Parts: sequence; structure tokens; C-alpha cells
Amino acid sequence: MIITGGLGFIGSSIAKRLLSEGTRVSIIDDSSTAVRTNVPGADTFKINMMDHLAIKNINIPAADCVMHLCGPSSGPASAVYPVETLSGGHAITFNALEVAKKTGTKKFLMASSMTVYGNTSNREIPVTEDQPCNPISYYGISKFANERLVEVYCLEHKIEFNNLRLFNVYGPGQKLSRGDQGLVSIFLSLLMKSSNIVSRGSLERFRDIIHIEDVVSAFCLCAETGIRNGPINVGSGMVITIGELIRKIADALNIADQLKVEVCEPVPGDIFGIYADIETLKKATGFNPVYQPADGILQFADWARRENQGFT
Repeated sequence: MIITGGLGFIGSSIAKRLLSEGTRVSIIDDSSTAVRTNVPGADTFKINMMDHLAIKNINIPAADCVMHLCGPSSGPASAVYPVETLSGGHAITFNALEVAKKTGTKKFLMASSMTVYGNTSNREIPVTEDQPCNPISYYGISKFANERLVEVYCLEHKIEFNNLRLFNVYGPGQKLSRGDQGLVSIFLSLLMKSSNIVSRGSLERFRDIIHIEDVVSAFCLCAETGIRNGPINVGSGMVITIGELIRKIADALNIADQLKVEVCEPVPGDIFGIYADIETLKKATGFNPVYQPADGILQFADWARRENQGFT
């Protein structure tokens, strides 16, 4: 298995799972946004995925599957750095595809995003993979363009592919010091520092949050299962409003009676509401999310307090 961005939050979690199951893992990562310096047992190639020449000359073992998790990963940051998000993400994805071709890969899995859909806003209807995509952020546009790049390249080179549209991922191992990435981790970090917080946007906004261990399971199942080429939603299939999310985190931290939330203007390009229909993933792989939001948030908060993560 080859994992680009394998020292990041999601990539390193997948790598550890695969290694525990006896799978050989090669990681490509330049450590610029890593949450760890290495994953014991994995072969790590510290290369900038933007460097086409370095990728062309990389001497990496052949692998059946490439999991591509490297690239810009923040919606708010994409509003500040749109060119870097759009051009950088595209170049990195092309180079990851070149690695797949070079190593004789049979399957390519890319970490895409729910942001490709844009606004859906209907709490009664989960979004399915066949819904037209209308991204409203530079991050979503970048991911949607990368999905098309993956499709065209893989069809040309006869590589199976799936673009895994990740919903809001959270859980132990996430870098809480980043205030521009990870909906749950942002609010957890804020509430660990103060019971008075600001929500950038309505508390009625709603999301689908999915625990990191369930995301890892989804990637591993997709790697080992024959699935039709195309996009796949990776979420919990459950709805939670931002207000409910904040209250659950406050409950987990035992500060619910002190909680005060101020609402201000939303982040540019933010989606009001969305959650996943995960029937495609379930039917193709047998996937079934283990973590309910309340249990996952409590576990995440306990880990963060032990690690003192909210104050780093």
C-alpha cells in the first residue's frame, strides 16, 4: 500500500491499521502538515508531492493500491490562498497518479470532500453520489477538479478508482492547534480554553460527523473490495446541528452550565447544511459506522484532556 500524506491525521491512522494487519505500507510525505514524524514499520519517503522530478525518480516498491490523502485540507484557508489551493491541489494529485502508474497500481483511492456538493440545506434528504455538484468554496472547487482528473487519468491508464467524499472527520490524533481545519476539533479546542466561544455562522447549520476509526475502516474496505469506479460518500449518515455539537462537547468537558455562544458572520464559502447517504458504501463493502456522535465526541474529549491538546 502507498499512502500520500501518510504522516497526517487520516493517513497515519490508516497506515497504523494496515500495518497492524500485516500490510506493507509506503508513505510519501514532506512533513509540512504532519501530526507525527513517522509511523513505525512503514517505509517513509520524505518528498514534496509538488516536486514532479522527485516523484518521477522515486524508487518506491510496487503496490496494489495508492491512497491519496496529500494536499490542501482547509476550507477557510482556501479563501485566503485560493491559487495555492487550486493549482497546488491539482499538481499534487497529478503526481500521485504518476506514482500509481509507475508502481503498477491496480486501484487509486483519493480523499475528496463533501464540499464538492455545495449547499443542499434540506435536513430531510441526505446527499447521494449522483446529486449534481455545485461547490461554493475554492476548496470544494479544487476537490471537484481533482475528482475529474482522477477519473480521466485512471480510465486512460486502466486503473480502478474511487473518490471518497469525506464528511467532517474527527477523533484522537487530530491536531487541535489548527483553527482552520476540523469542525469538531475546532470547537473542542475552543471549549477547552473557555466556556465562552464564537460560532462563525448559525447554530442551526447541520453536518455529518464521522469518527476517524470509521474513516479508516471505509478506506481499508474500499481498497480490498471491488467497487464500481466513481465517487463514494464516507460519513456516518447522521445529522447534528452546530448547536447540538457544541452542547455535546460542553457536556463531555463538564462545562455545559457555563456555556455561552456568540454567533457572528459565517466563513466565506461555508455550507449551511449537508449529511451523507452512505448506502453505496454499505452495499459495496458491508461498511457500518461504529461511532455515534455522542460516544465519539466523549472519547475525543477524554483523549484531548489526557494529551492536553487544546492548549498547544
